[in-house]
Amino acid sequence: MHKAWLWGLAGLLAGTVAVAQAADSDDAQMARQCPNLAAWIQAKKAEVAAQRKAHPPTKPVEPALRTELLKMSDADQKVRNALIAAGTQNQAAIKAMLAVDAHNLPRIKQIDAKQGFPTRAQVGRDGVQAAWLLVQHADRDPVFQAHVLAELQPRVRDGGISAQEYTLLTDRVLVAQHKPQRYGTQFKVVKGKLQADPMENPAHVDKRRLAIGLPSMADYECALRTYYHLPAKP
Repeated sequence: MHKAWLWGLAGLLAGTVAVAQAADSDDAQMARQCPNLAAWIQAKKAEVAAQRKAHPPTKPVEPALRTELLKMSDADQKVRNALIAAGTQNQAAIKAMLAVDAHNLPRIKQIDAKQGFPTRAQVGRDGVQAAWLLVQHADRDPVFQAHVLAELQPRVRDGGISAQEYTLLTDRVLVAQHKPQRYGTQFKVVKGKLQADPMENPAHVDKRRLAIGLPSMADYECALRTYYHLPAKP
C-alpha cells in the first residue's frame, strides 16, 4: 500500500513549529500511553517558546508566498487527519490524500525551480516548515526530494532548517532509493501492524537519534501507534 499518510506526525516529532501547536487532547493521550514521549514533547514546546521569545519572528518579505505555502500545507494535513479518522485502510481517504499530494507537487517544484527552497527571511519559520512538509510528502518524485535534501544540507549548519527536519527527509530519500534508512524515522504498515523500514546498523540507531535530538525508537514507535491507532509491530 502507499504509505505517505504515515508521516503526519513527522512535523511534531521534528521539534518544529508543529510541536508548539500540538493539541492538549493529543498531549493527554500521549501522556497516558507514551509518558516518555509526552515529556519529550513538552520539553520541545518549551524550547520552541524560548526560541520565539529570544528571537521574535520578523515580517516575511514574501507574505503572499508564505500564505500559499501554509494553505497547501493545511490541505496536506487536512486529508491526512481525515484518513486517520476514517481508518488507515480507507481507500476513499487514501485517494483523497494522494490527489492533494499530486496537486501540491507541481507547485512546490515550480517554487523551488524559480528561486530555490524558501528561506525564513522570505516566508517565515512556519512557511519553511510548510514547504518542508510538502517536500516530505512528494513521494511521486523521489528525485526532487533528493534534490531538495542536497539544497537543505548547508542550511542545517546556519540554522535555516532543523537537524530533525533534515534527518526525516534524509531517511525518506534513502528509503525511496531502496537503501537502509539511517535514523529509523520511516515506517510502513504490514498486515495492519506498524513496521520500520530497514535500517543501517540498527543496534546504534538510538545513538544517532539522540545526537540530533530525536526521541528513542521505542518512544517514537509508541507515538506512531498511539497517533494512528495501530497495534504493535508484527
